[in-house]
Amino acid sequence: MIAALMQMFACDPLKEETIFDIEFDEIEIPEGGQCQVQFYITPRAGFDAVGVDWGDGTKQDWPKSQYTMWHNWTSPGKYRVKFDKRLKWFRFTECWTSANGRSYASRPLLRPVQWGDFVESAQGTYCGWTGSREGRGIRGGIIPWGKSITTTFCCYERNPNLTGPIPKWGPSVTVCDGTYQYCSGLVGKIPPWPKKAESCDQCYTSTGVTGTIPAWPETMTSARMCYQDCKGLTGAWTDDPDLLMPERMNGQEGSVTDHDYVVKDASEGLRALFYEDWGGTRARP
Repeated sequence: MIAALMQMFACDPLKEETIFDIEFDEIEIPEGGQCQVQFYITPRAGFDAVGVDWGDGTKQDWPKSQYTMWHNWTSPGKYRVKFDKRLKWFRFTECWTSANGRSYASRPLLRPVQWGDFVESAQGTYCGWTGSREGRGIRGGIIPWGKSITTTFCCYERNPNLTGPIPKWGPSVTVCDGTYQYCSGLVGKIPPWPKKAESCDQCYTSTGVTGTIPAWPETMTSARMCYQDCKGLTGAWTDDPDLLMPERMNGQEGSVTDHDYVVKDASEGLRALFYEDWGGTRARP
């Protein structure tokens, strides 16, 4: 796989590390306390561990046998965390501050920096990392996707402080379901779908995306609630119902049978293009 990637992207050096910045303040790490962040993690096939640099002088190989990874930070500040190219997938799960004999949940400031090009999945990685305090949780723009990522399922779901622009999809992505849903602060134009995309259910639900929706790739078979409540969209790449609502996307898993499964509560300009019956002839009243 590595050789194939190098040949395919010979003019574009592969990024080996997956990187994010994490920042703790005095509430997350009080004097004498610590903050523990936990992850789920999976190495790539053929590897028994993932290498990680925690940004505080600690480096280690985390064994495959321990599905849950964690690290304790003991001083406030910003740390740059790096996973090496043995990483297949990771997801933030929990974060706990311990101080003065008690523990409480925390959500330190988090800024994604780079996807490694060997990472294969972004499923749920940053999902729900929402801070209740001002300035906490995940912030900033969305970084470019890694070249080997095949699924972005719910990667950034429920992070209202994310902003645009929205990067183009990675070349290997097939599953786009829920990627940006409920990222209410996300604005910008929608990029074309990946050429091999198969599903995009709830991908942009309740976001601030603008402009026109792009064409479905020939491989796409499900788009349930993809653009629900997207009031900033103004139209589509076509007004041909056979292209907007192809038969291959009717009656698939989830029984997509009418326009509201895709554009419910979206802008009137977009909804007016879709017909009442998927693949039918009656215009929406």
